[in-house]
Amino acid sequence: QMASFSFDVFTGDFARGLCSGGTLVLVPREILMQPERLFELASAERVDIGEFVPAVLRDLVGHLDQTGRTLGFMRTVLCGSDSWNVAEYLRFRQYLGPETRLINSFGLTEATIDSTWFEAETLDPAQGDRMVPIGRPFANTTLYIVDAAMQPAPIGVPGAKL
Repeated sequence: QMASFSFDVFTGDFARGLCSGGTLVLVPREILMQPERLFELASAERVDIGEFVPAVLRDLVGHLDQTGRTLGFMRTVLCGSDSWNVAEYLRFRQYLGPETRLINSFGLTEATIDSTWFEAETLDPAQGDRMVPIGRPFANTTLYIVDAAMQPAPIGVPGAKL
């Protein structure tokens, strides 16, 4: 758990951890900003699900690159709350185990924290500068992509930047 207790993300992380019978590992802010300490904590606590913002995951992957370590002990790595590109998705994937899931989570605070998720086994490296797709809505959720006139956009057509 990396979000501040005062941030609404904390409530969801707290409930998911405890309701699943898991252990919630709280990451102090000073450790969050030090990738070597963050890795040591995750490794020592045997964290199997980690949720990161791209900036923290970028720093952590930089540390892994320098040390030759991986996050292969994790079952799931979620990354969200900010945009990241396909090249980063593919780079992050290299530091995970073959069975580790890498998921982009997306949601606007005005609607809910996470509304959609995206996971891919393959992405085209030639599209490295493209943003990672936001994916599909969670169960029991409807997602509308609209154009500048607030009209529904067809599947595959980018929505308006409002």
